[in-house]
Amino acid sequence: MGQNLKDLLVNFHSHGRRYSYYPSLPTWSGNEEKELIIESLNLKETNLYIHIPYCSSLCTFCGCNIKITKSKEQFTTYIEKILVEWKNYKNKNPNISLSSIYLGGGTPTYLELEDLKFLIDSILRDTEVSTDFIGTVETDPRVPQAEKLRYLAGVGFNSISIGVQDTNRETLLNVNRDQSFDQVRELVSFSREIGFSEVNLDLIYGLPFQTKKTFTKTIEDIIELSPDRIANYPLAKVPWQMDLQNALGIYKPLGVYEMYDLYILSDEILKKNGYKLLGMGHYSLSSENYNRNITGYTRAKDTSLIALGTSAISNTSDYLFQNDKILEKYMLSPNSAIKSHKKSELEKSLEVLFSQVNCLSIITKGLMEVCFTPPQLERIKKSLTHLKNHDILIEQENAYQITDFGKHFNKTICQTFEIF
Repeated sequence: MGQNLKDLLVNFHSHGRRYSYYPSLPTWSGNEEKELIIESLNLKETNLYIHIPYCSSLCTFCGCNIKITKSKEQFTTYIEKILVEWKNYKNKNPNISLSSIYLGGGTPTYLELEDLKFLIDSILRDTEVSTDFIGTVETDPRVPQAEKLRYLAGVGFNSISIGVQDTNRETLLNVNRDQSFDQVRELVSFSREIGFSEVNLDLIYGLPFQTKKTFTKTIEDIIELSPDRIANYPLAKVPWQMDLQNALGIYKPLGVYEMYDLYILSDEILKKNGYKLLGMGHYSLSSENYNRNITGYTRAKDTSLIALGTSAISNTSDYLFQNDKILEKYMLSPNSAIKSHKKSELEKSLEVLFSQVNCLSIITKGLMEVCFTPPQLERIKKSLTHLKNHDILIEQENAYQITDFGKHFNKTICQTFEIF
């Protein structure tokens, strides 16, 4: 199975995105004013993402929109701008309630405790939250954060996403991340102790000088901690961070075959230890279905996602829009968006189709007929037959079922539909 999987992964290998929203940002065609978009929304139960871009140091693999600083004086001002943005949503959607809050970054727990309280208390004040509210915070094991996490747990946050990346000290030092496995272990233990019921760990494969031996040890270390979910991401060299990522130094990047060697060995070890592949490199100990949005796989409800802060992308039933990616410009005008897109009816249907693939492991034929013309369907069926022959899909009367083996190829399945 391992060799067959590797051969197919190499055969279907292509660059592409992760289908956490649709259509992709480079294809957006609208120029609607953010104010007009917000006025058109009828937000009730909503997911909220807040981008905190600040970090104390640069990890040279990073492709996120971040701001490296040792000076924390600017944090309060940034949060004030986020709250200006939030107030605008509240004024125009007075019945808004929150199904979830996701604090992403950057490193949200790099904020001072008083700044974090100012942000969250201001948002939760006079805002209803659902009875099954999910509060998630991204963290870095190296950051002093005990009191900040105690505070978040006290106001209802129950999920933590810890950036581990690797547990080999030499590998981490080479990417400017001085982090020990003891720090990870202590953070996982402390998080559970204070009430975080879901602990998720993020890994990266393909880092400079990673080997099968060192990454096997990383996976074994992670399993020792029994996280609820694991995200195993390939190293992504992204054009908007190319200068920073050049700091990775001189090394021979892993080829496609070597990258998939690391992916497959981690997949085999995780599955032997009870983890189930959700898709896109995400694994879970639970057998429940997850929704998927810009933050990744989530137990949050499948509803609108409003995003606050620099570069943050909002996704509603009708619109996608992004705040200014340049921090200083966002600070000048937090209620402006630099890009927007009004979804067509076809794009809405395709977004549902991609959600079926990634969240339900199924593709209903009725939805395919909504999305494609008869001639397109004939061509698509030929491509799907090819996937069936590789045990990626099973055809049923009214749908195509994605097999457990086929979940390795969710991106390929989505691309098969998108090219038409």
